[in-house]
Amino acid sequence: MLLGINRPLRLHTTRSRPVPGLKLAALASAATFVLPGIAQAQDAAPADDSGVIMVTAQKRAESILEVPVSISVLDADLLEKSHVTDYADLSRAVPGLSFTNSGTSGMSRIALRGVSSASGSATVGVYLDDVSLTFPNQFFTGATLPRLFDIDRVEVLRGPQGTLYGDSSLGGTLRFITSKPTLGAVEGDASGELSFTEGGDANYRVGGAINLPLGENAALRIAGETGYQSGFVDRVDGSGDVIDKNIDSERYHAVRATLLWQPSDSLTITPALQWQYVKSDDTNIFKLSLPRFQVDRLVPEPSRDELYVPSLTIEKTFGDYTLTSITSYMNRTFDRRFDATIYDSEYVAWEIDPDFGTGYDTIAALPGVLANNDQVSNWAQELRFASPSIEKSGKPFEWQVGVYLNSLEARSLDDEYVYGLNDAVADLYDTTVEDLIGYEAPDDLLGYFHSTRKLDQIAAFAEGSLMLAKGLKLTAGVRQVKAWTKYEMNEGGWLAAGAPAYETAKSDESPLTPKFALNYAVTDNLSFYASATKGFRLGGQNNALPTYCGSAIEELGLSADKAKSFGSDSLWAYEGGMKSSLFGNRLMVNASLYRIDWSNIQQQLRLASCGYVITSNAGDARSQGGELEIMARVTDELTLRAAGGITDAEITKEAEGSAAQKGQKVLAVPEKTLTLGLDYDRPISDKASFYLSTNWTYTGKSHGSFNTADLDYERPDYWVGNLDIGFDFDGLKLAAFVKNITNDQTVIQRPSVLFVRQGLTVRPRTIGVSVSKSF
Repeated sequence: MLLGINRPLRLHTTRSRPVPGLKLAALASAATFVLPGIAQAQDAAPADDSGVIMVTAQKRAESILEVPVSISVLDADLLEKSHVTDYADLSRAVPGLSFTNSGTSGMSRIALRGVSSASGSATVGVYLDDVSLTFPNQFFTGATLPRLFDIDRVEVLRGPQGTLYGDSSLGGTLRFITSKPTLGAVEGDASGELSFTEGGDANYRVGGAINLPLGENAALRIAGETGYQSGFVDRVDGSGDVIDKNIDSERYHAVRATLLWQPSDSLTITPALQWQYVKSDDTNIFKLSLPRFQVDRLVPEPSRDELYVPSLTIEKTFGDYTLTSITSYMNRTFDRRFDATIYDSEYVAWEIDPDFGTGYDTIAALPGVLANNDQVSNWAQELRFASPSIEKSGKPFEWQVGVYLNSLEARSLDDEYVYGLNDAVADLYDTTVEDLIGYEAPDDLLGYFHSTRKLDQIAAFAEGSLMLAKGLKLTAGVRQVKAWTKYEMNEGGWLAAGAPAYETAKSDESPLTPKFALNYAVTDNLSFYASATKGFRLGGQNNALPTYCGSAIEELGLSADKAKSFGSDSLWAYEGGMKSSLFGNRLMVNASLYRIDWSNIQQQLRLASCGYVITSNAGDARSQGGELEIMARVTDELTLRAAGGITDAEITKEAEGSAAQKGQKVLAVPEKTLTLGLDYDRPISDKASFYLSTNWTYTGKSHGSFNTADLDYERPDYWVGNLDIGFDFDGLKLAAFVKNITNDQTVIQRPSVLFVRQGLTVRPRTIGVSVSKSF
């Protein structure tokens, strides 16, 4: 169930005969390519002595004013005050970032600047420091989010970043920058948090970090956190009585160790290891036909998400030049179980008893379970050689060149059961399942779909800047990729009837990604920029198709061989904007306009006459808009923030087999976004201060389906407000906070999961207290 999901579509309505040959439409939302809305946020971040924000977006430390890229930066203090813990929180803190979710941690899909897709490769790159955590879209697994503990800052880079970050940074890149060890100092922090969620129970979190010097040339930093988040969804029985409360609770643990060793002034060696584990008891989506926050699922839907990321960074200087090596490995395992009672139990019940008699009622009520295990591993090696910066060298140019190699394997195991099926058939019909449907059901297994995708690539990249005149800098870059992909599928059982038991396909491609940008620094505090950048994501393969799908493939204008694989899609993004830090950094005004033209989009297309879907390159889309961001230090104590954006995104070319029509608005694109924030910090003595921080975010209306009759067709607008208030006594912070102040319970998404229409809201109002101490 990996890239290019093409499981058959089982069109099923209770008590009605399914369409022959069509086995289901739930594992993928056909023809969805998403261009969510955009705005810009740029909050406090690490700064140099002048107060200018410094970033490493272009893999060298430089002022954010010198980078011709739209960047949002959230530092540790803002993350803590805003209580950002997951992608949903992050997307509301950064208006240009959007998400979709199907109810549990680890299932979020993210988009930047309106570029997103549920099929094919990922469209947003995710990095932990310089380590890629990006992998192909999988139906059962969302993007990887490192736990936000001991984080120095988060950098959100909008627009294609293919030159320096490669494939899948199509819409942009998220960079989670961790706190680094410090030589010669014993320091650290500890924190704890206790809160209560309305309609749920208590939540807690405990975390801390310590920095230990190991002689004069080495230091070790160890950080970790553990916590529990209460659920707020209840399970009810057929009579509506609550039989299990707060089923969607979650536990998490994480630890990171980083060693810094400087054997000489010219050599730095930094090994690091992060491990995290998240266990969810069930999902927090609820059934819309029941009272709010209730479900009547027969089968619980727990999940387990484990991430392991070791890396080794070596930096060697040769005079002013720097050679950097990053060796890394990422392994993520995600186990999840779905309630497939409607999806599988009712379907096999109809096959056995199409007249809906006693046999149908008995078998349809058996617990159906879809058990999935996804595992992704990725080894990567990057080498880059860089000149000193223009500012450091005094020369009119700077450059960096590099090579990148990686080998990724993504495995997905999908096993589907109807528990008690063999016994029920024996009792009802005094025979076997094989006699009735033509297939055995060993241990009540109705079908299995085991797939593996392998990606190997090598890339060479170069990027440089040249001062054309005083203040005017030209930046150009290019990346050449050579990639090989291979896909294998093993499937069997009654649910796989008609498809080959084993299928393999492979392909290779060589995309080229250029970048051009101009940056004009009018003064040290005011700059204008313009850019034209290409982004891409690699292609892949589809699952095996049964022979009777041949005519349906031809209806899409494809051959059987062409249907096995799909290629890269790409876009060109054009952007112009300004960045400013005025009046001694008391006023920041940033504005930009952009247009994105996305071609040959990797999207899922229906094979209408045989009931399958495939991923193919088809259709175009356009997203254009603008944003304005303002941050003002009104007084030494009071800072005001505002960011807003307007986005117009629509389908410009429709494709055969897609539900999208030309002129329709693309999915999950809020037309308007707005973020308002206030930070107040007032000293009350030499060693104590009072602070207050609040932010309010508005997400405008969007669409979740191209079908006007779908309940998720129009998604409503909503506000979310947060408040943090506390005291700082010489490093000891005591605070109280509220998330979702108004307890807004607007149903913001209505996903259909295995034929069950469900609802998703913002987490109910949560009130808590926190304490932290730095030393």
